[in-house]
Amino acid sequence: MTFETAMEKLGTLQRFGSPGAVERVAWILEQFGNPQHQLQFIHVAGTNGKGSTCAMLSSILREAGYQTGLFVSPYIIEFRERIQVNGEMIPKEAFAALMEQVFPYVEQLQSSGERMSEFELVTVLAILWFSKQKCDIVVFEVGVGGKRDSTNVITNVLVSVLTSVSMDHTEVLGDTIEKITTDKCGIMKPNGTFVVAPCQKAEVMPIVKEEAEKQNNCVVEAFMNDIQLLHIDLNGTDFLYHGSTLHLPLIGVHQSLNVCTVLAVTEQLKQKGFPIEINHIKAGLEKVQFLARWEIVRENPLIIIDGAHNQAGIDMLKASVKQYLPDRTIVAVIGALRDKDTDYMVHALADVFHHVITITPNNPRALDAKTFALRWIACGQQTTAANSVEDALHRAEQLIGENGVILVCGSLFVAAEAREKTKFHFMEK
Repeated sequence: MTFETAMEKLGTLQRFGSPGAVERVAWILEQFGNPQHQLQFIHVAGTNGKGSTCAMLSSILREAGYQTGLFVSPYIIEFRERIQVNGEMIPKEAFAALMEQVFPYVEQLQSSGERMSEFELVTVLAILWFSKQKCDIVVFEVGVGGKRDSTNVITNVLVSVLTSVSMDHTEVLGDTIEKITTDKCGIMKPNGTFVVAPCQKAEVMPIVKEEAEKQNNCVVEAFMNDIQLLHIDLNGTDFLYHGSTLHLPLIGVHQSLNVCTVLAVTEQLKQKGFPIEINHIKAGLEKVQFLARWEIVRENPLIIIDGAHNQAGIDMLKASVKQYLPDRTIVAVIGALRDKDTDYMVHALADVFHHVITITPNNPRALDAKTFALRWIACGQQTTAANSVEDALHRAEQLIGENGVILVCGSLFVAAEAREKTKFHFMEK
């Protein structure tokens, strides 16, 4: 099987799962001898900050000398980004070979009436690859929620992690913070360790403690005063930790929350017998990369792309604009999906942007650019609907002036497309 054929077969599956995801994944893994039981995991759930947290942890663990697996979603440039070992994507040949082994079992499930999703199958492929590569530790990001997510097939978890919780995927997880938190706490394992990110909403911690008591989990809360912030600008964040000055190149006011979570996890790993020194943390943070999250893709003109799409992400986007870009002309190139809270997005950001250019994301769930534009206009925002990302970037370039900034946001799908298009649109002349 070729990589192209493997991707075609993957594309025949439904994107989202149905009840029974954990059981379907477990059944296929059983056919391969349950390799998940021989691996050790850091399992990361949450609404916002999962990806950044996973990227930092993976980078630090690699610096500490561990064979490190990383499973994340979605991808930005290349599908294989989702499965990495020591920062290297799974090779196309290996991906195709695993698909050839696994897909007959998928077809067997389908013939019995079970509907396996793309995410479930990729979860299986990731575990098989990490086992084949003899990973010491795997950083495993939850897809949606926790309890019923296919990643919850794993049992040998060193640390479970809960990043920031807010409203998202309410049609699946529930329409309150309490319901969403309960579902995400479903990744707790009996007698486990559960690290919680700082600055959670008031409803979160009571639920965490209640669920932790049921599972006899040790809850470790990360706090902002675990670090001392020294300097924040568009080059990243400098902070003091245990007497050492560290630098994090990831941009965004929220990254200080994520780094506190990461540091709390590393402390727990050390207590569990995994030596991680301050020099490993320092080097790991300095080398970390995470695409399409407050990422500067061009300096002149300054173009920043960010995939924020839910309430908490939008709040952080607004705070970051005020922190990093005061008194600058901001032209937003923005697109969104129909199932996201675009009313919240518009009202929260209407006073941040000087001009808005809407686009239609390349996704079946996309909100039409003209429809989206009307919502911004209703809030008094100067708005234009563009025909494409290229058209939007061209219009934005005409509007920003000498000290302006183009901020691409609203959806990871928009961020990913814009990241690719900027390479060609702003070619040196």
